[in-house]
Amino acid sequence: MKLAELLAVADGYTVHGGRELEIAGLSYDSRRVNAGDLFFSLARDAHQNRAHLREALGRGARAVVVERWCENERPAATLIEAEKPRRLMAAIAERFYHAPSERLDLIGVTGTSGKTTTTYLLGSIFEAAGEPAGIIGTLGVAFGGRLCPGGLTTPESIDFNRWLAEMERAGVRRVAAEVSSIGLEEGRVERLNFRAALFTNLGRDHLDYHGSIENYFNAKLRLFTELLPASRRSDRIAIVRGDDPWGQRILAATRARKLSFGLSSGCDVYPLNYSAGLGGIRAVVQALDRKIELNSTLLGNINLLNILAAVALSIALGVETEAVIEGVRQFTGARGRLEIVPAKPGVTVVVDYAHKPDALAGVLESLRALGPVRLICVFGCGGDRDRGKRPMMGEIAGRLSDVPILTSDNPRSEDPLKIIAEVEAGLEQGGLRKLGESEAGIQPGYLVEPDRRAAIAAALKVAKSGDIIVIAGKGHEDYQLVGDRKLKFDDRAVVKEILSGPEN
Repeated sequence: MKLAELLAVADGYTVHGGRELEIAGLSYDSRRVNAGDLFFSLARDAHQNRAHLREALGRGARAVVVERWCENERPAATLIEAEKPRRLMAAIAERFYHAPSERLDLIGVTGTSGKTTTTYLLGSIFEAAGEPAGIIGTLGVAFGGRLCPGGLTTPESIDFNRWLAEMERAGVRRVAAEVSSIGLEEGRVERLNFRAALFTNLGRDHLDYHGSIENYFNAKLRLFTELLPASRRSDRIAIVRGDDPWGQRILAATRARKLSFGLSSGCDVYPLNYSAGLGGIRAVVQALDRKIELNSTLLGNINLLNILAAVALSIALGVETEAVIEGVRQFTGARGRLEIVPAKPGVTVVVDYAHKPDALAGVLESLRALGPVRLICVFGCGGDRDRGKRPMMGEIAGRLSDVPILTSDNPRSEDPLKIIAEVEAGLEQGGLRKLGESEAGIQPGYLVEPDRRAAIAAALKVAKSGDIIVIAGKGHEDYQLVGDRKLKFDDRAVVKEILSGPEN
């Protein structure tokens, strides 16, 4: 495609050099540039920018986009200076891949928790309705029986449009995508034509990036007040949790057709009655003018809300009731989301991704409602992220579990012991006493074990029949980030290894 044709869909840039160039591909990663590509340099650091541009040009980039050119000499390739390179990239990516979101039903799911499970529930319901579905999110990109690993919850616009185009060629009709606040803030989903947007909830997360909870909320609000109205799809729909104060603000602000869900009878979709146990969820749901009986193997009240969200969206899109029932019934859970791992008889082990205060509280409250003899919680906090949530996580684990076991998560560049000390402050504020290993599970209090494997082993050791162990924070992740190393570590695999060891 000609560069001039690509640039015609956007503004806010200056071109130095020829426009009548044939562009063979798009790239934002200098290591993956192919000859003839248009390369977008997105690095914030000037030194990195120069290095990436040199590498891209050395690999044959035909044109390059940068916010500002700081060198004395212009490159041999066409140079484009853009006020907002990512916004320009989004517009060009949509044009280059022939706007697949104009033809696919693209559903954007945003919120602090529940995005992954809700997108997979939607995929199951769509497939049950005979409509091939795709999923984009934290676990990767899934369609046609394939799961392709991804790096970002919400991909950069080039990858997003490329995947949508590939899904369209594969016969996919509907796509459920996780839309993160950072993805929204950075413009990764600009120019996408959303058919619907869904809001699950809002809690504390990404404050190291956004600075405040209000900024965090406003980033998510853009999906409903800017991107959804700008979509070229007709009959756009906003699905919002109606008994959530943040959701109420979205409902008041959006101009799209709207439908609310929640536990309150004031919502459009709500449960008339339900039960949640270790065998799953049973519910009778009022969905506008119809009553729907649902059976699910998912655990806990937290998943009831995810089910209600998926039901509301499906009903709004006109999916038949039987397909909704069957899609919910068939779905057995997303990887690392309240996932049960086989354990010793009488003990239930659950692995979950909860790594923020509201998510941890929701998981522990849901599991507590299942009636365990004791609730044992292995948890930690990641490094190089919002430090303010650390004592909050400690307080929640101490208040809502019987045996909190504090350990490392992904310390990244921070000292794991310093992270643990900041989390431990929340446990101490709750009046809990630090225990020795021999006291854990016998005396009231908490255990600190920095080694995550040893912490999981300690939880399995103290667990008795009727107990539930939740290992929180990493969920689907099969690695641990320590310093600049990415170590192999999968909570689920570690449980299995410990239980199959000679001491068990």
